[in-house]
Amino acid sequence: MLVFPVVFLGKSLGKIIDLIYIMVLQLARMQRTTINQSPGTEMRQDQAKAATQGGEVIPAQSVGESYLALLKQRGIDYFYVGAGTDTVSIVEAYARADQSGIDFPTPVLCTHENLAVGMAHGYYMISQKPQVVMLHVSVGAANAVCGVMNAARSQVPMLFTAGRTPLFQDGKRGSRNGEIHWAQEMLDQGGMVRELVKWDYELRDGCNMEQVVDRAIGISMAEPRGPVYLMLPREILAQEVDGFRPSKPVAIPAPPHPDVQAVRELARRIAAASHPVIVTTASGADPETVGLLVKLAERFGVGVAEAKARHTNFPSSHALHLGHDADAVFAKADVLLFLETDVPWIPGKTRPRDEAFVAHAGTDPLFNRYPVRSFRSDLTLTSNARALIEALHATLEEQGAADGAAARRAALEASAAATRQAASGVMQRVLAKDGPITKLFLTHCLDEVRPQDAILVNEYSAIRPQMRFDEPGTYFGNPSAAGLGWGLPAALGAQQAAPDKTVICVVGDGAYIFANPAACHHAAAAHKLPVLTVVFNNARWEAVYRSTLTVYPNTHSARYAEEHETRTGPLSSLDPVPDFEKYAEASGGWAERVTRREDLIPALRRALEVVTKEKRHALLNVIAA
Repeated sequence: MLVFPVVFLGKSLGKIIDLIYIMVLQLARMQRTTINQSPGTEMRQDQAKAATQGGEVIPAQSVGESYLALLKQRGIDYFYVGAGTDTVSIVEAYARADQSGIDFPTPVLCTHENLAVGMAHGYYMISQKPQVVMLHVSVGAANAVCGVMNAARSQVPMLFTAGRTPLFQDGKRGSRNGEIHWAQEMLDQGGMVRELVKWDYELRDGCNMEQVVDRAIGISMAEPRGPVYLMLPREILAQEVDGFRPSKPVAIPAPPHPDVQAVRELARRIAAASHPVIVTTASGADPETVGLLVKLAERFGVGVAEAKARHTNFPSSHALHLGHDADAVFAKADVLLFLETDVPWIPGKTRPRDEAFVAHAGTDPLFNRYPVRSFRSDLTLTSNARALIEALHATLEEQGAADGAAARRAALEASAAATRQAASGVMQRVLAKDGPITKLFLTHCLDEVRPQDAILVNEYSAIRPQMRFDEPGTYFGNPSAAGLGWGLPAALGAQQAAPDKTVICVVGDGAYIFANPAACHHAAAAHKLPVLTVVFNNARWEAVYRSTLTVYPNTHSARYAEEHETRTGPLSSLDPVPDFEKYAEASGGWAERVTRREDLIPALRRALEVVTKEKRHALLNVIAA
């Protein structure tokens, strides 16, 4: 059976065998070439070819250098880095910078991963520019997951990058040379943050580094904005290149604009309303929206309330500001627009009237990354805040809605005045009392002494409704995810983005501990960031204690403090509390402990003098009730 085909194919079969033999020789030759050539030969050839196509060539010698040069070309000013064994090519690039003359982003060394992500977060809050973080492989990325969640929920565009355990055991520059390179490798390193990022990818070869970086920037800046995750293997960053010529950057996607018919319907409802209200939590993330919202409110008689505000969304002193308790406006509001508000109300507590028209709007109005979120909506618009306000203003003008604005303004201003009077009454009662320092008293003192253009970063302890913020970009509250330890790193980043501004960070004692204060104050000294940190120190986890009492009122937890002669319940005490002021002093900062009400304002003024005149970081450890 086998003879026939062999005889029949005689000469053809011989040719096939010869061809296979030649192919085997060629493959062997190619293998020897690949083994013997220096790392990145193909990459160098590709780059050399690209260089002939015109444009200025950056004299990079490695993918790591090309990567840093590209980031600078794309407008990245700072490179927040927690260095590790995988950043050797990055270290070498900065070491060679004087010789190479290549312009890189300024490196910001961070001695804790959450600090790096938090500083990048804070820098973006002020600059509105995407930021880049690089951390050490899997273990470094894991330490930063809390910060990544804060960034994700706050729609902060960030290239969250980490090294990747060397791919190969040997044979290439950057291959494994330490015991940790086996244990630190993960089967799916990107999986630890995949739920929190818009995109994740591992750079597989230096030849497509530019395309990958541009895609990462584009995706992070496309609204709703957010972090992306890049893994950068050591061997890839170490690949050799003969120069690098950046291409024209890829255009950032335009922001979403609202549907015209939906805007017309919303405008029609507002024009017909007697008490229309816009409720917003985070529209002020874009400072340009503040002035636009003021013009719309004044022109057409619309009230504005801030719900758990994380930004300056609307001037506090404006006559149409309805306060910070969204629940309080539900009794009168007949049209409600929730603008960039992730939790418009707590269903178990309150809700708008059944007859009220309810609309929701935002870049992601359904907040689709929240596993569970369901609120009544008669109209839902996908748009960024600026585009919506502008479109709504124009449509209301077309519909002649300004004609009925006077009556709406009068009713809304009366409601706003009553809200301000009630808030003032609360504060007057606080000031009339003696006793220990409370959050309300601390808030009053901060509002009295801070410069009006100062930036306040607040992680829980300042009471926002009792403070005046009229200038856009002057107030930032903790992210909706509320991952502890955000405040101080974010304040440092904000200071870096606004070096001429006074930056004040107000944190609780627990939030301060979670911020890794030794690392934060080290960064303040190392990078010359004169932030004033005010710690409200009541020696307990306030959130744990209060949450327990809401779920278990009038039970054992409620009686525990009295029965055991303590100020808190189980699992919420921070005693013995460290001497927080020593953290700042250890890194050359100024610090002071405050225990009496009458000493707080003078201490705040001394601290502000230190940060503004001496340009040193400062801390007040405020011993509280």
